[in-house]
Amino acid sequence: MAVSNTNIQWEVKEWLDKGLSNDDIAVELGKRGFDERSLPEMMAEIKRLRNARKTSSGLILILIGGVVCLLSCILTMTSSYSHTNFEIVLYGFTTLGILIVFGGLMKIFN
Repeated sequence: MAVSNTNIQWEVKEWLDKGLSNDDIAVELGKRGFDERSLPEMMAEIKRLRNARKTSSGLILILIGGVVCLLSCILTMTSSYSHTNFEIVLYGFTTLGILIVFGGLMKIFN
């Protein structure tokens, strides 16, 4: 049974989008007629793709959190010069930015 490379790449992308586990993907590859000797190499590549996706989305979250923290810093400085109540900006935005950054870190390292 010959399966083209682009066809299997498309199917693996769909399986990753659906959130299938490694065991489910291995079963699906077995159904497609792949040799069990090449299965560990393919699973290693699939794991690498899954980690790359998690790293990419984690870095985006870290960037967003950093921008929110920067915005909080700028708003806090401008609010302190105008003698207004800046506690919401200082504590609210900063906390939100830090939580977003930690969410991104958890996505990368988990």
